[in-house]
Amino acid sequence: MTELDGLRAALLDGQVALLPTDTVYGLMAALDVPKGVAALYELKGRSREQPCQVVVYSRAGLDDLLATLPLAICEVVAALLPGPVTTIVPDPTGRYAAAAGAESGSVGVRAPVVTGVLARLDLPLIATSANHPGEPDAASLSTVSPDLRRGCGIVVDAGTLSATPSAVVDLRGLEGGAPARLIRPGADPDALAARIRACGVDVDRLSGGGR
Repeated sequence: MTELDGLRAALLDGQVALLPTDTVYGLMAALDVPKGVAALYELKGRSREQPCQVVVYSRAGLDDLLATLPLAICEVVAALLPGPVTTIVPDPTGRYAAAAGAESGSVGVRAPVVTGVLARLDLPLIATSANHPGEPDAASLSTVSPDLRRGCGIVVDAGTLSATPSAVVDLRGLEGGAPARLIRPGADPDALAARIRACGVDVDRLSGGGR
């Protein structure tokens, strides 16, 4: 069994994985495996009313997402992902409802820039940060609390990451002509805003956090 086969099998079995993104480590499970979704929420101690993210690592996974989006939103998401950005987009069909918590109808999606086995993983994942509330984001496996690590059936080590959380951009209003809303700036908000404006979309910058 290859490393990819083992990772895929563990996720389809409902196990929680500790995986890197292009910024921080996250706790993840297969979005379409209810056992795994439940295990993720339980391990994190997170209420099912709270939303998580969806992470897609492969190009095919990102293309599947783009195919569900209105054209105006699709163009901006395609300009930002893959990359260190969380895009909040509509989910009218409920495809990603397992990650929506009480906020049905929309979802925050990440497509990190990765290499190796993760870049070939073709499963959409539900994800949350690999830390307890109040703890810093996990830049390396050594900074993940032991109880969270013990709850993961598989761990992928990518070394030390940047520890700068992804930017968060709300794109849900674009269909109605509203600007994109930059909720969390990420590492380079000016470059991010420029990429959005290159799609012919205005950007509002807000204070406060994202997901």
